[in-house]
Amino acid sequence: MIPNSISATIVAAVAAWTFVPAASLADDPPPKVDAPSTGSIRIVGADRTSPTGGRWAQTNAEVHGRLAFLRLDLSCDGSDPRRARRAFAETLGLNFIDHFPRPAQDAAIPTEISLSVRNIAASEALELLIDASSGTQRGAWQVRDGILEMGPRPTLARRTRPITRVIDITDQLLEAPYFIPSPEENPLTPDGVTRSRRSPREVGADLVESIVNAVDPDAWHPVTEAELADGVVDPVDPRDPHQGRNLNPKAIDPITRNPIPIYVQGRWATIRLKSKVIVVRAPAFVLMGIEGLPKPVPPPAFLLEPTNSPD
Repeated sequence: MIPNSISATIVAAVAAWTFVPAASLADDPPPKVDAPSTGSIRIVGADRTSPTGGRWAQTNAEVHGRLAFLRLDLSCDGSDPRRARRAFAETLGLNFIDHFPRPAQDAAIPTEISLSVRNIAASEALELLIDASSGTQRGAWQVRDGILEMGPRPTLARRTRPITRVIDITDQLLEAPYFIPSPEENPLTPDGVTRSRRSPREVGADLVESIVNAVDPDAWHPVTEAELADGVVDPVDPRDPHQGRNLNPKAIDPITRNPIPIYVQGRWATIRLKSKVIVVRAPAFVLMGIEGLPKPVPPPAFLLEPTNSPD
């Protein structure tokens, strides 16, 4: 009797399965929405190339060479900015660190970007990509140890190690002579007016001030109260009577009667005039605006071979 009972149970189960109505469409799980695409990034030419070289840039000069000499088509239509930045670096053969926060960490960061440019320098495409990726904080890029880094300026300044440079400015401390015409040749010049050349200290102070005003001015501003509340360390000694800056070459310390050093201690960078050099300690993207870029090494020619960029 046991075998007959097992057979009856199997027949009943099969019949029940046969007559169960199919689930309605409303019960089906919703279709998966495709994530934003990477976009299309394609190398279309180069101003200069080299017959040799590896797939990946190894030095700062090689990175700058690819940014300076390669030309790209860049197309992003509702693309994921993080994937687009990664694709940009991989297309150019650049090691890459992305410092942009994810949207979950910063609601102001765009979740999609749209760009369409053709046959532009890779450096221009990089700037456009960073601008499109930035939220309320301006973005920047820098190169350290052969690695391209992108991110908001405050993040790059605080998360990456600053670099110290001692820059010789001997030739820039010699002011050009002034030639004042005689009153007969220039009636607007009063008789007997002469102008002496400024001292190297005065010229150096002007140079430091021009750097502070022109090269990433935000880097030289004092630390704000909001930043102090967020745990940012103020580089200025609270005992400093000059509050971290002096650009007046004629200022004299009232106690020591010595000239006050020419210096600026900003929230991200510091600069100091010492005799015939300036000592700068700053993030790479700030330092790049002061001392320029290394001589670029042309990219290898094989990078121009046709490839299929992922969408």
